Amino acid sequence: MEASEQGGISEALELHELHVRVGSRTLLEPTSITLPAGKITVIVGGSGAGKSVVLRILAGLTPRHDDAIEWSGSITGSEGRPLRRVGIVFQQFALFDELSPLWNVQFAIDHRRDRSQPPEQSARQWLDELRVPTRTPVAALSGGQKQRLAIARTLAADPDVVLYDEPTSGLDAASGRQVAALIQRTQQTHGRTSIVVTHDYETLLPIADHVLLLDSERRQLVAEEPGDWKSIPDRMQPVATEPRAITTEPTLAQTLSARGRLAAVDFMDATGAAIITAIRLPWDAIPRMPRIRWGLRFLTHYLNLVAGPSAWIYLIMAGLIVGFAGTHFTFRYLPFSVYTKPLLIEDLLAAIGFALYRILVPVMATILIAARCGAAVAADVGVKRYGSQVDALQTLGVRPTAYLLVPILAAFVIGTPLLEWVGFQTAQWISMLTFAINHPQINASFWQVHFYAQLQNEDAWFAAGVSWVLLKNVACGIGIAAIAYYRGIRPKRSAGDVSESITATVLWTTLFVLLVHFVVAFLEF
Repeated sequence: MEASEQGGISEALELHELHVRVGSRTLLEPTSITLPAGKITVIVGGSGAGKSVVLRILAGLTPRHDDAIEWSGSITGSEGRPLRRVGIVFQQFALFDELSPLWNVQFAIDHRRDRSQPPEQSARQWLDELRVPTRTPVAALSGGQKQRLAIARTLAADPDVVLYDEPTSGLDAASGRQVAALIQRTQQTHGRTSIVVTHDYETLLPIADHVLLLDSERRQLVAEEPGDWKSIPDRMQPVATEPRAITTEPTLAQTLSARGRLAAVDFMDATGAAIITAIRLPWDAIPRMPRIRWGLRFLTHYLNLVAGPSAWIYLIMAGLIVGFAGTHFTFRYLPFSVYTKPLLIEDLLAAIGFALYRILVPVMATILIAARCGAAVAADVGVKRYGSQVDALQTLGVRPTAYLLVPILAAFVIGTPLLEWVGFQTAQWISMLTFAINHPQINASFWQVHFYAQLQNEDAWFAAGVSWVLLKNVACGIGIAAIAYYRGIRPKRSAGDVSESITATVLWTTLFVLLVHFVVAFLEF
């Protein structure tokens, strides 16, 4: 270990027999090597050599047995001590767009590895040091400002080791040199062990204290002596892919058969995942929030997504439609209305009130909530997954379920009954107005008495059947929340995957809501 200029302790990073396989290909033969404490180590390699895979393993983001990746061995600190925290500055920055720059850093401070000790600096001091504006929304920051903010957030979490993922990717030569200088200055100031994974050797080798080459031919991490650094470009060869065998064009029947098999496999995978998710949900939903105030902040965010002003407008419009249609057309198309209306008007109003309260509005509201709110939450979580914010939570020691799934479930459990109530209040108001306009000779109190005739409950404060309505609302809310979260949290490799998760969420939540109403209807009536 080495002490930094500000008194902190930096850790070496020791790899012990690290062995990595991706599918059937060996990416890294068993390798043991030490990355020195308090220094900048640059890991370079050709395209496809596996730098990003190694980085995610070092960051603790890849389990030992992933879908495609398997690794063995161990990763420790100096002299075999366990690492307490590995921070990462992501290539996509992975900033929380809904938070200000100041609160992005404060989030890291509140989740730093040892809260018994005072923080190294306040959030404002971190931003001042790295020249990040405090009042500009994250989405409006420039690329350089976002990168400095990402560095500030990572350091504020007090990690043992800081990883940089392709920090100069997409930058011109001048900007790349500025980023390199920033990494060097930050390391010198705070003394953290820094590991830079890059293909941009020209820009980042000048700041390196130690260089490792991920040799794709030997499948080893090779420590390079300073005298050999000039020869590194000649050895950074892209990984060759095996030539594809020449095959004949498949027939239409073969193509359809292959697509059918693929669809069947996808369906089975999705079904199996859904069953596992349902079994795991009670455990994942336990509210184990590291910081209550941050849990409440995320709850506020998701409540706004689920039951914000736009959702109210959505349900108000729907309530107007179903309330008007249910009342107007019932009386308009009543057979032999001249003779039957005087005899049936009280019963018709009671039936309209019962249908709106117990059936029509609950079904309409939950379907619309499934489509609108489920899609909004799936998009939010999907973007967090695609933009690496979920990975950022993990590197800050936070289980994604704590600040995502639990607040989402709570938001739907609160928001679904609330929105359904809004829809019903609107529906009954427009029903009364429609009836009054069509029957000006009848007093409005007549509608009031008979509309609620089958909903009155003399032994309770609430309308008859409220428990069934609440059961449907809560069951639908929980199901919509779980489907939206788990569809959004699945790995995302492109923006198309985010869109696919939104589409799947709308489909499956709507089917789930219809199933809930179908099942409860048998029990209720």
